[in-house]
Amino acid sequence: MAKTKIEIDADLQDLIPQFLENRKKDIASLQALIDQKDLVAIAALAHKIKGAAAGYGFADLSSMAAEIEIAAKASDVNPLSGIVSNMKTHFENIEIHFVEM
Repeated sequence: MAKTKIEIDADLQDLIPQFLENRKKDIASLQALIDQKDLVAIAALAHKIKGAAAGYGFADLSSMAAEIEIAAKASDVNPLSGIVSNMKTHFENIEIHFVEM
């Protein structure tokens, strides 16, 4: 799969490794919560990912988290595994470019 190039503010460069590590853990947690069918926890974690990703400039990741949050709040478990799978694939294929903004 081709890498997804994302431009991130160079001022955030020191924060990005921890951000990425935290999101990696969050994606694993989402998968576990889906197995447990804990829709409240899924919605809360997706909301956290959505905000953090948007704040750091990861718009696609934020958008996917928003989809998960909406589905979980609607008690629609059907799309959750697919969205999380897409999120994981997207996350694994991010290529970050730091730019002055």
